[in-house]
Amino acid sequence: MNMQMIYSLFRLFSGEQDTQKYMPLLTTAMQEVKASLRNPEDETEVRLCYLAAAVANLRYTQMFGAREKALATYAGTAARQSDPSHQIHFAEQLVHSYKALCSDLVQEKDFFFAGVRG
Repeated sequence: MNMQMIYSLFRLFSGEQDTQKYMPLLTTAMQEVKASLRNPEDETEVRLCYLAAAVANLRYTQMFGAREKALATYAGTAARQSDPSHQIHFAEQLVHSYKALCSDLVQEKDFFFAGVRG
């Protein structure tokens, strides 16, 4: 995976300009995606960069959502979200969307079989 691309995508998703201070978060997200690969040779697939950036964005949003109750407003504009749970929900949806896009590359660990007796 291309770490520079993950940095750029994380910056796009989070709105954060200084990605250097979130290096451990980005590295951990990249390792999480690598660990879920079905085939290690697929590591260079571009779609995985999007997934890793989305995972990093989710962790970033969870960190700040737990710490802050409301978002700051900029230049007198209205707050984008008053409830951090909305942002976390949208970050989760972004991760799910990119997992679906990468479904042929990654293993889904949340899947389980259920039987129905008839």
